[in-house]
Amino acid sequence: MNTQALIFVDSSIKDDKPLTFNGQFIPDIINTALQPLSAVASIHYCIPETYTGKLQQAASVFTYSGTDTPEIWHQIFEKTGAQHIIKIPADAPFFQASIVAEMLDTHITYLSDFTFSYNVPSGYACEIISKSILENPLANPTLSDSLGDIVKKNLNQFDVELYYKEPDLRWHRVNFRAGNIRDRLVMQNIIAITNQTPSYESLQEIINSHPEVLFTTPSYVEIELCGQCTLDCIFCYRKILSPTHGIMELSTLHMLLQKMRVFDSPYAVCFGGSGEPLEHPQFYKALELCNNEELIHTIVVETNGIYADTGYASALASFASNKITTIVNINAHNTESYKKLHNADYFTTVHDNILRLKEILVEHNKLNNNLYLQIMKINETESFLDNYYDYWEQYSIPIILQKQDTYLGRITDRRYSDLTPLQRKPCWHLRQDLYILSDGTVAFCKQDIDGASKRGNINTDDLNTMWQKQREHFVEDFKEKRAKKPDCDKCDEWYTFNL
Repeated sequence: MNTQALIFVDSSIKDDKPLTFNGQFIPDIINTALQPLSAVASIHYCIPETYTGKLQQAASVFTYSGTDTPEIWHQIFEKTGAQHIIKIPADAPFFQASIVAEMLDTHITYLSDFTFSYNVPSGYACEIISKSILENPLANPTLSDSLGDIVKKNLNQFDVELYYKEPDLRWHRVNFRAGNIRDRLVMQNIIAITNQTPSYESLQEIINSHPEVLFTTPSYVEIELCGQCTLDCIFCYRKILSPTHGIMELSTLHMLLQKMRVFDSPYAVCFGGSGEPLEHPQFYKALELCNNEELIHTIVVETNGIYADTGYASALASFASNKITTIVNINAHNTESYKKLHNADYFTTVHDNILRLKEILVEHNKLNNNLYLQIMKINETESFLDNYYDYWEQYSIPIILQKQDTYLGRITDRRYSDLTPLQRKPCWHLRQDLYILSDGTVAFCKQDIDGASKRGNINTDDLNTMWQKQREHFVEDFKEKRAKKPDCDKCDEWYTFNL
C-alpha cells in the first residue's frame, strides 16, 4: 500500500502570509505532524502558478493552473508512483494526524476511490484519493473542474466513503483554515483561551464555554439605500413603518464604507431594506462607491426589476469587476398573478428587463452567478408555483424560493408551511450581519425594522463599539438568554443564511 501525502495550496493563496500562523509556517507544522504516521511514505506539495512563496523551492512540488483538475492528478500519481494520495490543505494550522489515520483506515478498509468528510470542518479533515479513480470516465483529464468537485457532483458514480466523527460542528459554519481571515480570527481567539492547538474532540466544549471565539468581523452588511417603492406588495412591511423611511445620503454611505475599514476584512453588501434601491436618485453613484471599495467582495442588488432596464444592465456591464449580483423579486408568471401580489401592472416591464439584463450580462461574460429570480413561498403563490418554475426555467435563470419574514409577527403570516428547525441554534445574523437604515441608524438586526432597539448611528457613533455591543448580544443568544427588545424569542429568522 503506497500511500503518500500532498500538502495543497489553494489558488487564492499568492504568498506565504496565509500560510503562517502564530509565527509558524503551517506546511512545516503539517509535515511534522505527519512524521509519526508510518503509512505515509513521502510528502509532496502542490502550488498554483500564481504562488510566489518558499514552497516553490520544495524538493517535490507540483504546479497547477486554475484548480487540481484530473489532468494534474494523472501527473501526480504517475510521478510519485503512489496508490493513494492524502490531500491536506496547506493553510491548516490545527491539522490533526490522528484524524488522517482514521480516514485512511476507512479508505483502505472499504476499498474506496475517494474518502472525505461532510461534518469535520476543512482544516481538520482531508481528502484521500486512490489512483483507481482515474480509471472512471468521469475523471476525464480534459475537464477543467477540480477532481474533488467532480466526485462530489457524481457521488453515485464513484466508490466514495464519507467519514464521520463527533462532534458535528457543521452548524457553526466555520472552517479552520488560515487563508480565510475570519477562520484565522476564530483560531486566534481559541488559542488565546487554550494556549495550545486544540484537539478536534475538545472544540465543542471550548465553543460552548466561550462562544465569543466565533464572533469576528461583519461579513454581510444590508443597506437600506431607499425607503420608497412604486409597488404595494401584499407581504411588504413598508406600510407599517411610521414614518416611512427616506433616501440615504451618499455622505452616510461614504461614512459606512470608511468605518468598515477598521475591521480590515472582506464583506458583502446588500442593497435591500424597506424600499426599492434603484429608486434612489443617485443609485449608480452609490453602486460605484461600493464597487470601488476593495474590501467589498460581493454586492447584492435586491430589486423589483421595474427600473432594472437597459441603463442598469449597461452599467453592470461597464464595471471591470464581476462582483454585482442582481436578485429580481417577481412573484408572478403572468400579468394576472403579478397584479394580485404586487398591486400594480408591471409584469411585462419586469419580464422584458430580466431577459434584456440576462442578454447583456451574457454578452459581456458576466452571467456566472450574477442574476437570480426570487419568489416568496406563501399561500398566494402556492397555486402557481409549479407554473412559475416551468415558465422561468425556460430562460435558464436560477430561482430562489424565499421564506417569508413576518418581522416578529408585525405583518400577516402568509406561509403555508413552517420550515423552522425543531432545535433552536444561536443566531447567525447576530454573529455576522449589520443592518443599516436609510438615515444611518445601525439597527439591532433586520427584525428591528424601525430602529427601536438601535445600536447607534453610523454618522455619529463608533462602529467598532457598536459591533462589540452586538458581540455581547450574540454571546447571550448563544447561552439562550435572548434579547427582549426586540423579542428574539418570537424570531424565526435565526437559522436563515445570507452569504
